[in-house]
Amino acid sequence: MTKENLIRGWNEDLAAELGTVIRYTYQAFRCYGLLAAELRELLATEAQDELGHAAFLMDVIQDLGGEPTTTPKPFDKPADLKGMLGLDVKLEAEDVANYLAHAKLTEQLELPELKLKLEEMAADEAGHGREWRRLLKGI
Repeated sequence: MTKENLIRGWNEDLAAELGTVIRYTYQAFRCYGLLAAELRELLATEAQDELGHAAFLMDVIQDLGGEPTTTPKPFDKPADLKGMLGLDVKLEAEDVANYLAHAKLTEQLELPELKLKLEEMAADEAGHGREWRRLLKGI
């Protein structure tokens, strides 16, 4: 495990976070009708949370001598609420798996503060996934 591998992994995480900020913002403005009113607000709020994750990743990538990516991970654009939430559940699960894998790599480089933060971010993403699954059951 090298620092360069970790930076590459964190840049993948950063691209995912930037994509999520854009995806949630896009989805919020695609929500219409009574079922979508609360979801619109929740997506806008969650986009801000994801932006915080992106800012943290940019800082640590820069601190370790890397260049933070500015290219977001592309995403599908389902036309209905059910499709949007299904996509969000899937991508949040991917983010959790990536953060946990990168936390293990961080541990190998003896960076305990960063390991803990990545595990916290994985837990946060798992919570988002749980929220989206609950909402999906109601549609």
